[in-house]
Amino acid sequence: MSGQVAIVTGGSQGIGLATVAAFAARGLQVAAVARDRGRLDEAIASIDADARGRVAGIAADVRSEAEVAAAVQEVAGRFGRIDVLVNSAGVSMSARRRLVDTAPEEWRRLIDTNLTGTYLMCRAVLPHLERAAAAWIFNVQSTGAWRSTPGASLYAASKFGVRALTEALIEEHRNSTIRVTSVSPGPVDTTIWSHKLEPPSEAERAAMLRPSDIAEIFLWLLDRPAHLHIPDITVTPWGGTPWGGGRR
Repeated sequence: MSGQVAIVTGGSQGIGLATVAAFAARGLQVAAVARDRGRLDEAIASIDADARGRVAGIAADVRSEAEVAAAVQEVAGRFGRIDVLVNSAGVSMSARRRLVDTAPEEWRRLIDTNLTGTYLMCRAVLPHLERAAAAWIFNVQSTGAWRSTPGASLYAASKFGVRALTEALIEEHRNSTIRVTSVSPGPVDTTIWSHKLEPPSEAERAAMLRPSDIAEIFLWLLDRPAHLHIPDITVTPWGGTPWGGGRR
């Protein structure tokens, strides 16, 4: 992996930050993309010093076509190549609500970030990946991309959309040097839970997956031989789940 260049969105926290740190520790040059420059700088400063020098922070909003294009061009100009894209930027609903009780603004927030952001990043990065000897796109989905639950219609719609986009990309690039895989985690202990109107308990969060679990899956996939492709990896907490597996 040494010398490869990766772009990771949502790189200032959660799965994104864990992936940035894990990739840099394995020798990749990593561009961490996030909206908030201050938070991004703090996140990069928290990475182990030996790996930190391989990380570049780029402030950009994945919902903006212009900012996405500028960020990708900056990465290509700085490193001369792009080999891996991880679409990890995402938002969730603050609480479960029936569709009739949701606001159009909430719909746009989830669709624009989770789905449109993934589309814009893939569209901007693909021309660079097509020039790589071996490239990969990783899309962070959710178990909510495979089964919707009451009160999570907007979130599920955004993630079902990412699933459809991923499946289409797989078919478009089958037998090419670009592999596309989604990772669909169940609940992961990230700061996203702090924004819930009813945050989970300490016991619930302790039973969740860790962001590093997902980062390790990406590394494992990158180590697979070129003839092997895995369309999706669904990963959930094992053992007793205090929330019954239904939280989003």
